[in-house]
Amino acid sequence: MDEFSAHRLRNVIPVLIAQRNTVVSGGVPLAGHLIDLAIMQVRLTLHDISEEELSEFSNLLSMDLERSS
Repeated sequence: MDEFSAHRLRNVIPVLIAQRNTVVSGGVPLAGHLIDLAIMQVRLTLHDISEEELSEFSNLLSMDLERSS
């Protein structure tokens, strides 16, 4: 990803956070969760993390939690 695109994506995150705060304070927590997912997707894109890598990481965390229980 070029620096211009990355800069534009970084600028989207604060806007999404503000929107999430607005909808949650307005009593629509489900919309807040959906916006959280959008924020996560933007961050994954910025850091060039694929869905496969995220899935593997999630699986490793789950296994660690199971072992520690």
